[in-house]
Amino acid sequence: MKHTLTRLPVICIATYCALAMPALAKEPTVLAATGKGGMGISAVVGDSAISSYELENRLRFIIATAHMSNTPEVIDRIRPQVMRSLIDERLQVQEAEKNGITIADDELEQAVMAIEQQRGMEPGSISRMLEAARIPRNTFTDQVRAQLAWNKLLMKKVKPQVRISDDEVRLAGKKILLPKKEQQIQEIKIAVLQLPVEKASRLPEMQKLADKLVGEIRAGASFEEVSRQFSSGAAASGGKVDSFWVRPEQLSPAIAQRLQTAQAGMVTDPVRSEQGLTIVKVYDVRAVETPEETQTDVAVAIKEILLKVKPEASVDEANVMLQIGEDVAKNPGTCQEKGVANIGDLKDFDIEVNIYNNLMSELPPAVKVIAENLQVGDISTPFASSEGIRLYMLCDKKDSRGKLDRDRVMALLFQQKMELEAQKYLRNLRRDVFTDVR
Repeated sequence: MKHTLTRLPVICIATYCALAMPALAKEPTVLAATGKGGMGISAVVGDSAISSYELENRLRFIIATAHMSNTPEVIDRIRPQVMRSLIDERLQVQEAEKNGITIADDELEQAVMAIEQQRGMEPGSISRMLEAARIPRNTFTDQVRAQLAWNKLLMKKVKPQVRISDDEVRLAGKKILLPKKEQQIQEIKIAVLQLPVEKASRLPEMQKLADKLVGEIRAGASFEEVSRQFSSGAAASGGKVDSFWVRPEQLSPAIAQRLQTAQAGMVTDPVRSEQGLTIVKVYDVRAVETPEETQTDVAVAIKEILLKVKPEASVDEANVMLQIGEDVAKNPGTCQEKGVANIGDLKDFDIEVNIYNNLMSELPPAVKVIAENLQVGDISTPFASSEGIRLYMLCDKKDSRGKLDRDRVMALLFQQKMELEAQKYLRNLRRDVFTDVR
């Protein structure tokens, strides 16, 4: 059985909601003194150009909103990645337009108003801050528009392709089963900044960038704003930076090791991972004693027998099948065989037999009620369903450590898959579209 998870796009480009623009307006930026601005062409992306003026304004914007040091060293270190972000945004908008996706002005303004509302700002506050800081408004709105378009494109083309199987949920769930009652578990609330390293040759450059970002964050820069501008995870989720509760054992061993002595406010050094370089911020730490009522779940093995009834069957025909079901209940066969006693080929009788191994908490509510009232070896009274006559036989029942939080596991798996697919999509665009950085 395959599962898909419906997730509405959430746009929260709060980079523009913690604007520290007045500070920028009072102090000339080092950028202006470097002479690296102007109206030249910094890059060509397909049939579109990115000017050095756009690049300079984006750099000024990031330094102001993330409270990063306004020094030549910081600017030189982040400049290549900011240029890459501008190129990615242009690729995203172009690809969205090819797929019939555009962002209307009123939709853009609604997104801006939503950002202001989320931050408790008066309508028009962002525009006034940008004007006071002498930063063009489109430095802000172009990024918002790109993230809205990319998020819509992912929902249209990527989300329908993401599937999560029962086996994936079970395998992932094994890592997060609760321990015994006497123990306590440590949970940490974290957010992740992911810097992708697509080629080994780029690792030294990205390592230097990661080290510089960590230094800036520890010196007072906003982790959230830095993450929104540089993290691949934030890009894949439309600019949203999520913090979430997690146990160390759910993370990769390298990251878990860095978080062994986690404390609120801690920011890890960059950790090498399969995706690239990962920086983690810890917001909170808590010890959670597992509640008694959720200490153990019950692992059950169930044999399901379905005597199919055609939708157009009459009441009399349905009653006949119900009678056959009662006969089957008297001699259903063993749990070791996927069949019914005294019946050869099940297809001749339109009978379907399935054997399931689940935690009791995973069962559909109606089946769970039946299973809870059966002893091992017992079979339920046959009952009518939309597909026919069903019977359930309890083959095995035993306590199992922990309880699988299925929704939580599926959400984590879905997020991981969406991010990976979004990165792959963008990587293909970089490969296929002509780009010239000058």
